[in-house]
Amino acid sequence: MTVKLQLRHVVALACLAACDDTVTGQQPIGGAVDTEAELQRYLRRAYLDLSGRGPSDADLATATTRLQDGANTPTARGVLVDELIAKPAFATVWIEELENAVFAGNTVDSQYALVCGLLRGEPDCLTCTATDSCECSCSIMGTYLAERTQLRTSAVDLAGGMKSSTIERRYALAYGYYLLAGAPEGRVRTLFDDFLSRPAEPDEIENGRSMIFGAIIPGSPAGLLFHRHGASYDDLVDIVFDSEIYRESLVRRVFERYLARTPSSIELAHFVTTLDANEPDVRGLVRAVVSSREYFEQ
Repeated sequence: MTVKLQLRHVVALACLAACDDTVTGQQPIGGAVDTEAELQRYLRRAYLDLSGRGPSDADLATATTRLQDGANTPTARGVLVDELIAKPAFATVWIEELENAVFAGNTVDSQYALVCGLLRGEPDCLTCTATDSCECSCSIMGTYLAERTQLRTSAVDLAGGMKSSTIERRYALAYGYYLLAGAPEGRVRTLFDDFLSRPAEPDEIENGRSMIFGAIIPGSPAGLLFHRHGASYDDLVDIVFDSEIYRESLVRRVFERYLARTPSSIELAHFVTTLDANEPDVRGLVRAVVSSREYFEQ
């Protein structure tokens, strides 16, 4: 009995010794060195999230080599993520997802086809024969045609370096965005839902509504929101996009989009401080999250 136990002990030690080494000298699966399969799973997901498509075979092979041999660090992953974010495909995907959110599944073209189609029933547009309703020569269409033209350039502008908050503000200010929200109360609710990631509270709805209606006495404030006075819808949008609540919303949206969870209070506080208070941009947040170990291991 004693001899059998000793033999088992020797065999177990031999197996453990064998499992500690591989042909290449790396640790086996479960050790500190990530396998090629794990690296490629991460790369395929990052490419799909950031460019809307998987990597080519050549891109996958090159990127895998860059992360192998112990080089799979947050810094190395961050360099790859920066390269993907810098490509036009990232801007295209980001704008598509923004439009899907704020236009309830519509693209900018389908949204304006709907809005201009409704406005075509206005008296001075009834004689319009244009196939594209937004190109009708009636006066009311001029604003919508100009908006659509500008919004169509959003992906190019983002890829060119325009801050993401500037792009989002552009959408929030567009008549084609808030026209279908109806009454001023609906416009306030929509603005909060889409850009602050939370419902507007009753006093916020009332103050936002007052701003949209405007002050009774010219030059005087009409409402108070986030400790700032405003007297127009433009003021309301400025207050929303300049607020810390908006920056918190950016952090929440990035965490939910790429990690499928909400940030902890500590994470929220930290990442908000990394954003520019005047013109925040989402790309730094995306880089931090997609290059993180948590994202890699999901």
